[in-house]
Amino acid sequence: MSTTPHATPAFNPEPAAIRLADAWRRRHRLAELPAEERPADVQAGYAIQAALQRRLADGSAGWKIAGASVNGLKAAPHGAPVYGYLREPCVHKSGAVLAAPPTGALFTVEVEVAVRFGRACQPATEAFDAATMLDAAFLAVEVVCSRFVDRKAVGVPSFIGDNAGFHAFILGDALPQGVASPLLQAPATLWHHGDVVGPALAGDDRTDPLVSMQHFWRHAAEQGLAIPAGALVTTGTLIKPWDTMTPGTYEGRLGEARVVFSVADAVA
Repeated sequence: MSTTPHATPAFNPEPAAIRLADAWRRRHRLAELPAEERPADVQAGYAIQAALQRRLADGSAGWKIAGASVNGLKAAPHGAPVYGYLREPCVHKSGAVLAAPPTGALFTVEVEVAVRFGRACQPATEAFDAATMLDAAFLAVEVVCSRFVDRKAVGVPSFIGDNAGFHAFILGDALPQGVASPLLQAPATLWHHGDVVGPALAGDDRTDPLVSMQHFWRHAAEQGLAIPAGALVTTGTLIKPWDTMTPGTYEGRLGEARVVFSVADAVA
C-alpha cells in the first residue's frame, strides 16, 4: 500500500516518526512530542503517520476511520474524520487474546462495521462505488490505546501522527448480504462478563458505515493512496466507546453477528 502523503512544506516528519516508533517497540508512553517535532496541522500529522508506518515496516491490512458521525464531524476542530493504518501484526481474528496495554494505560473499545475491497482501486481516479468495489462487510472491534499519556491533550495533529491511537483490530462474523445488509443500520452493543458496557449509539451520534467510506475515499484521493484487493477499512464506532483498564473477555454484538476477544492481565 502507498504510504506517501502530501507532506507539509518545510516540515520534516522523520524525527517524530522515529520517536513514536521507539515508543511502539518499547511500549512507552509520551507526554507529548518535543516542540520542534510537533505537527502544527493535520497535513503534518499525516506526514508523521506515513513515516511511522514506513519505519515500523510491518505491513498494513487497511485503514481505520474515526469521528465520521454527524456529531463527530461537528466536534472535529478540522471538520473531518481521522484516519489511520491497520498494522498487520495488530489485526486478529475473533477469539484472539491481546497482550495487556502498557501499565497504567487506558484503552478504548469500539464495536464497528468493517468492509473489504474485492478489487484494487485508485481513489484519485475512480468514484467510490460500494456495490462494485466492496465484496464483504464484517462485525469488528477496534481497540484504541495511544502512545501519548493523554491523546486529547496533545491535539488532533499529534494524535494523527500516532496513527490515530490504533492499538488492535479484531475481525468478527461476516454480515449477511455484505454492504447491502440491514445490519449496517442496526444497533450494536459491547458486552463484558454478561453486562452491556458499550450501549448502542443512535441518530447523529452513530456512524453510518457507507457515509464514513465516502469520507475515507476523499481522504485516500487527497493522500494518493492505492487500495489493494483484500484491504479492510473499519468505519467507526457504533457504540458509546468504552474506556477501561479492565482485562477479561469482551464481545461485540450486531444482530446475530458476534466478535469476541480477550485482554490479558497486565504483567506485574
